[in-house]
Amino acid sequence: MPVDTQLTVKQAQQIANLQTQFNQGLDTHWPMAPKLTRDDFAAVIVELGERYEHLGYKWWKKQTVDRAQANMELIDVLHFAVSDVIEILVEDGSASPVETAALKLAEASIRASADEARDARWLLRHTALEGRPDLNRPLCFGNESLTQLFSMLYQAYGSAEAVYISYVGKNALNHVRQQRGYKEGSYIKMWREEEDNQVMMRLLLDSSDILKSDSPLDDAISLLLNYYDTHVA
Repeated sequence: MPVDTQLTVKQAQQIANLQTQFNQGLDTHWPMAPKLTRDDFAAVIVELGERYEHLGYKWWKKQTVDRAQANMELIDVLHFAVSDVIEILVEDGSASPVETAALKLAEASIRASADEARDARWLLRHTALEGRPDLNRPLCFGNESLTQLFSMLYQAYGSAEAVYISYVGKNALNHVRQQRGYKEGSYIKMWREEEDNQVMMRLLLDSSDILKSDSPLDDAISLLLNYYDTHVA
C-alpha cells in the first residue's frame, strides 16, 4: 500500500467538518436535535445502485461502462457514511461527535487497503453486522464497514490524497454548478470536451494548495470558478 494511502488527521477533520457544514445548511439543528427527517442509508443504497448502473450490471444487454462516474458514486456514499457516524455518536451521548467521527475516519483510512476491497454487497453486509437495533438502525457504518468503504475508495482512486481531493472537489463542483446556472439550465457541463468531474479532479490534483489549505472548499470553488469563467463560459 502506498505510504500516502491514509488520511491525515487534518484531512479527516476537514471531511467531518465539511459534511457537518453541508448538513447544517439543510437543517441548522443537525446533528444534536435535527428537525429535518433524513435517511442516510436509503441514500447509500441508492448511490450503490447507481454505481452498479455505471459499472454495467445488466449482463443481458449491451452496456457502456463509466468507471469514473461509478467511482464518484462512492464519494457520494462517503458523504452519507460520515453523516451516519456522526448521528450514531450523538445518539450514544458523545460530547464531541464531529471530532470523534474524524478520528474514526482517520483510523479506518489506516486500516484500509485496496487489496482488501470487495463489492457493494459486502459493504452492506458489514453495515448489517454493525447495525444498532437498539437505535432503530439495522444498518450502520461501524469500524469494519468504514474500513471496507475506504478500501473500495482506494481501489477506485489509488490513494487517500485522491479520495480527499474527490470529496472536497465534489462539494466545490456542486457549488460551481449552482453559481453558474445549473438550475436555470445555462450551466455548461462539458469543459473543453471533457466532463466537469474529470477536469475538476485533474485541476485539484495538480494544485498542492488544496491539500494544505485550512479552507479547502473555498479554495477549490475559487479554482474551479476561475477555470470555468476563463476556459468554458
